[in-house]
Amino acid sequence: MSDNGWDVGRHLRRMIFRGPLRCNLCGSGVRFRSVTAELGKTFAKYGFPYSIDDFETLNHRQYRCPVCGSADRDRLYRLYVDRFLPPDRVRRVLDFAPSPSLSRYLRGRADLDYRTADLMMAGVDDVVDITHMPNYADGSFEFFICSHVLEHVSDDALALKELYRVLAPGGRGIVMTPIAPEGSFDEDPSVVDEAERWRRFAQGDHVRLYDRSTLCSRIRESGFEVTALDSRTFGPETFAEHAIAPNSVLYVVEKPAA
Repeated sequence: MSDNGWDVGRHLRRMIFRGPLRCNLCGSGVRFRSVTAELGKTFAKYGFPYSIDDFETLNHRQYRCPVCGSADRDRLYRLYVDRFLPPDRVRRVLDFAPSPSLSRYLRGRADLDYRTADLMMAGVDDVVDITHMPNYADGSFEFFICSHVLEHVSDDALALKELYRVLAPGGRGIVMTPIAPEGSFDEDPSVVDEAERWRRFAQGDHVRLYDRSTLCSRIRESGFEVTALDSRTFGPETFAEHAIAPNSVLYVVEKPAA
């Protein structure tokens, strides 16, 4: 999206929501911090061919909460959890590469039997490789969050198959990655040069760059159904209040009931 498009979007947000911006993970009324200059400079340094504005679900101008550190996508996930995971029963939840601010909230809910997992991150409950998780039985969890993980994994098909296996029939999950414009998909796990990864995949530890159609097709190939939720689901005013970009999309997967 062009800079002009974002200017229009910001104008519309001001028209829709006139109250103070608020972080729904810590409850603070804040001025969210921008990553525009830092990320734009890095993209230019390595010759990444797309603009920051081209990414889906990235409010780089109002990205991070200065109080709890939440990113815009974390605030989006809480909107989903609060609306679609009511505290009507205990649910088994698995969170990969957890965001500290969202993790604190989820662990604090008495209705969630919540665990965190990652291969490299310190302090998680379970040290696991998402492409091979023998420590989890089939159908162990009723909900999972896999946010900005698949772009790091050499074989995303194996990761998605494992996510499908450990999810109970009828269970749901959030699967999110950076999403660039349609036709931008690129992958090569053999690339190890950090600068080349920045140039092709938008980060030095990524091995692929997704577009929407490729991400959704790979999710479906693993057996999941996938639904894309956006501001029509949560309301443009709610997006604006929590500094979530108008073009943000949440990908929710579901394992068909047996």
